[in-house]
Amino acid sequence: MSIKRLSKIVVALVLIATILSAVSVVFGDVTIPTGKAPTDAGLTNTVSNVIGIVQFICYAAAVILIVILGVKFMTASPDGKAEIKKSAIIYVVGAVLVFAAGLLLNLIKNVANSTVKQD
Repeated sequence: MSIKRLSKIVVALVLIATILSAVSVVFGDVTIPTGKAPTDAGLTNTVSNVIGIVQFICYAAAVILIVILGVKFMTASPDGKAEIKKSAIIYVVGAVLVFAAGLLLNLIKNVANSTVKQD
């Protein structure tokens, strides 16, 4: 699998994680009228589980890409190392953004949960 294809997959996973986080914040307070006492714990738990799985996949993809680049760097010729260094900077910044996005999602989820519980 080429690095371009892997980077496209990582970008797609980050976009999915972002969309799911927006959905959990927007629709985390939805109740369906059933005549019973309204509870949204099932929906919140489901969305939280999906976000957790997507975050795990994104984290794993970011770490795997960095490991692959490290192996390529160790086995490359001196000319190849210069090219790998150029592309590695982009992937390291991307990995940092993926981890920062995950932390931001958790922060938003915690703030949303604390706001809902106080009401």
